[in-house]
Amino acid sequence: MKTIGFLFVAAALLFSCTSQKNISTDRTGRLGVKDSTEYELIVFDTGFDFWLASNKARIGEYSNDYYRAANHRYALEWNRRYSAGDRRINSYVDYNMQTDYGFDFNYKLYMYFRYFEETNRTKLVPGGGR
Repeated sequence: MKTIGFLFVAAALLFSCTSQKNISTDRTGRLGVKDSTEYELIVFDTGFDFWLASNKARIGEYSNDYYRAANHRYALEWNRRYSAGDRRINSYVDYNMQTDYGFDFNYKLYMYFRYFEETNRTKLVPGGGR
């Protein structure tokens, strides 16, 4: 099943992040804490890496805000289908549009949704994508 590789999403959102807290002082002597979190998306679907490499030229096509909004729509539909028992989708995507996952994460997740649509010959979001 092609979506078995997508089980990583919940794990990637929960377990593949690293958090670092930097403590700094400003000129007035006040302490400030900067929390920097990095997210990494790992796809276990064997065909995705080749597909992504062949579509890499599109990386600068849209902004991070576009990818974030598109991923939100895709995740909502993905989760709706998961709840409805769609056999092609066997995982829940815990995507929060308010979280700053970073451009690379948002781009890769967006491309995975597009990969899923292309390989399964289905549209997750009508009018979504290219």
